[in-house]
Amino acid sequence: MEKPNEPNSEDCCNSGCNPCIFDIYDEQLKLYEKYLLNKEIINTIPQNNAISQLKYTGFVLVKNLPECHLHHRLFFKKKSDDNMKVSWKPGDHFLYKYNTDKNSCTRAYTPLKVRNDQSLISDFSIIVKNYELGLVSSHLCNLNEGSITFWRGPYGHYNLECNKFERIIMIAQGTGIAPFISMIETILNNEDDLTKVILLYCCQSENSILFREELYYYKSYWNFKYEIFVSNASVPLKYRYQEPINSHRFSSNNLLPLKPFTNNDQVLICGAPQFNETYKLYLEAETPKVENIVLF
Repeated sequence: MEKPNEPNSEDCCNSGCNPCIFDIYDEQLKLYEKYLLNKEIINTIPQNNAISQLKYTGFVLVKNLPECHLHHRLFFKKKSDDNMKVSWKPGDHFLYKYNTDKNSCTRAYTPLKVRNDQSLISDFSIIVKNYELGLVSSHLCNLNEGSITFWRGPYGHYNLECNKFERIIMIAQGTGIAPFISMIETILNNEDDLTKVILLYCCQSENSILFREELYYYKSYWNFKYEIFVSNASVPLKYRYQEPINSHRFSSNNLLPLKPFTNNDQVLICGAPQFNETYKLYLEAETPKVENIVLF
């Protein structure tokens, strides 16, 4: 294990982001000191990762594509060509550094794997929703291909373990589906993983459903089920054959068919803060082990 390099003062955006780059440095320095004492590596990031938790790395925006209503998918390639790969765990996030003369801040985005036919031109992609008053989201959605961006990471508190739970229930709102897609792919692509995955996905409208094609494909797996809930269905929805889309808002009543919850269930929730808190409180009263409820 190598001693971590102390970040430069300019690496900190001074916007109170979490985790702060200097907090990460302190944590890794403690791990390094523990390693010197015990010669044992514990919970460290791979040394040859092309992205670092301790400094910002430059990535070129190679593609900026409309994904669905108000959403873009952006593809990034590391600026320097050193044959190192960008790696992360399912559920991790990267921090993007937004920096202008007037504003400096960071925003967290979930990295997504790219398909094999895109792996030569990009290392990872992200989904961005263009909010009306969103400073960073608007900037990213309008960013020109060829622009240099700066990222650090990966960060995350979640570890996906094969067959640890009988069921993993995922409740996602909007772009909150992004961290779950990687988890679903990991479980379904592992023939030895018998975990049953249930996804409950909340969207504002039919034209804002992300990963619709992928989800429809995954339903062919025996251990995956999903439902989509469209809250603003002003016109009749266009269903595909046996596509599980509901033209009403998601509520706690939609969790009733999944009861009883047991110690062998894990529930993951990713959405707006109020959404997360609402269903966390509901599930805490229904779940035997509250530590099995994880927020993103």
